[in-house]
Amino acid sequence: MKTISRIAAVFMSLAMVVSLAACGSGKTGDASSAANDAKTVSTEVKVGALFGPTGVSMAKLATEKATIAEAYSDGENRYTNTYVADYVDEPTQMVAKISSGEVDIACVPTNLAAKLYKVTNGNIKVAAVSTLGVLYLIDTSGEVKSAADLNGRTVYAPSSVQGSNPEYILNYVIAKNNLTDTKVSFEFTVDELTAKIVSGDVQTIMVPEPKATAIKGQLKKAEKEFAVTDVQAEWNKVCDTPIAQGVVVVRADWLKDNEGAFRTFLNDFAASSDAALNDLDNTVAAVVELGVIPNDALARQAIPNCNIVCVTGEDMKTSVAGFINVLLEADPQSVGGAAPDDNFYYVG
Repeated sequence: MKTISRIAAVFMSLAMVVSLAACGSGKTGDASSAANDAKTVSTEVKVGALFGPTGVSMAKLATEKATIAEAYSDGENRYTNTYVADYVDEPTQMVAKISSGEVDIACVPTNLAAKLYKVTNGNIKVAAVSTLGVLYLIDTSGEVKSAADLNGRTVYAPSSVQGSNPEYILNYVIAKNNLTDTKVSFEFTVDELTAKIVSGDVQTIMVPEPKATAIKGQLKKAEKEFAVTDVQAEWNKVCDTPIAQGVVVVRADWLKDNEGAFRTFLNDFAASSDAALNDLDNTVAAVVELGVIPNDALARQAIPNCNIVCVTGEDMKTSVAGFINVLLEADPQSVGGAAPDDNFYYVG
């Protein structure tokens, strides 16, 4: 497995404080007079995301519905956008919307982006990392404090995550810890898992945010003792490549005719990601309005655990390629059988 220690170090710091300079790939022209003289070009941009963590970084942009940051200018034209946001429950729904052209730009899981690149014959480009890992182990047995304690146990994960990044991430951590007697089950929905861990029918589960926060709240209400293990921290113990779990993709055919609008989008996405980190009150209001997270209290607790980032350019390319290579090594079908070529990446 390829080691990317430099990027790992960068991403570990990004998990705490996002370097928005990395996301500012759509800079305006150096000469302010040229920008002032530029003709304004307005574009309606259709954006999409999934309910949950991948939709948080898009929330400010989606609710304000218009350019919120500096518009990109090439000297001749100044590009401003209006946004139509489409949030869906399942990754398969987003596949259909991107493939049909209903959505121009979307936040999706990284392995799904790689699969889309294959099934659309290269009509997808990845342009930014939007989230790092959002997975947490919750245990009520009193015996699991780290991944190393999972041997001999069954870890239950929601049926909805089978065949996606969470399954491959968990399996990788189990394999690298040589946990030969650990089993993983996807037989229950997340609501069923919530009931079962509260009742004591199961003891160890892995769930993404915001479900992890919701389940912790249910266990506290039931006065149940529990321990939480950060799966991202466990991954970092056994892998130098960070978990680039969520990315921004754009349709290549749309990008070809709308690069100015896309560069403005990247500026707006940077501002929206920054708001998710530094303007919690308004972000909570936005995600609840959109239905990304169902209520204020849950959103306020869960968003800080969603590891929102915004990374573009060569750092994005290196980290996404590294993560895809790890998934490819673990299960080739997780990324469609082969790693995408360089045309997969938009580095600006």
